Amino acid sequence: MNFSAPCFLLVDDHALFRTGLGMMLGEYWPQAELRHAGDWAQALSSAREVSPAPDLVLLDIQLPDGHGLDNLAQLQTLLPGCPILLMSAQVDTERLTQAQARGAAGLVSKMASAREIVAVVLAALAGTPTFATGSPLPRSEPMRVLEGGAASRDRLHALVGEAAADAPTPRQRAILAYLGRGTPNKAIARQLGLSENEVRAEVSHLTERLNATSRQQAYAEALARGWVTP
Repeated sequence: MNFSAPCFLLVDDHALFRTGLGMMLGEYWPQAELRHAGDWAQALSSAREVSPAPDLVLLDIQLPDGHGLDNLAQLQTLLPGCPILLMSAQVDTERLTQAQARGAAGLVSKMASAREIVAVVLAALAGTPTFATGSPLPRSEPMRVLEGGAASRDRLHALVGEAAADAPTPRQRAILAYLGRGTPNKAIARQLGLSENEVRAEVSHLTERLNATSRQQAYAEALARGWVTP
């Protein structure tokens, strides 16, 4: 594997979330190859037919045509040696236990920050499984998860950097993209599988963070910062 240019297979049924996740990964691995699958069938097709095999799969646990935990073994058979990192909107003890028992490379909350997601991805690439709770990881966690792994602390600093602390999460990028379309909170919640209150809180947080007074102004500022694409 070329550590500076890995190949990622992103499996999630929400296209805007995949796009946000891909943009975030692209900030730290500009030369990375990003493959997309919108459902389980597409993920299997990519695993069977596209060469070379990806260096890491980021797999949403809940897909419309299959549950990631139930089908993990099939993907592991098709991609032997490839770490598979599970993502979930909700992370609980049961899912953590099942993911560990079935040999996943980790389980990370979709609500995690960009810094946290990148740290877990780095750990998975380095062969160090990481199973995070739904709560934000401590600031020291990116260092801890890589101890003993192939990736060095210097490499982690180079890839993550202090700017990562300010980068939006994939979910926030998706919400910002919907703001640019003028989509109301209720529709955003339905598309992303969130509650309307969660979306409202994220929108409020983003507008404040971007020093915006309206949803469209927040989108325009996010566009100017390169957080979203037109």
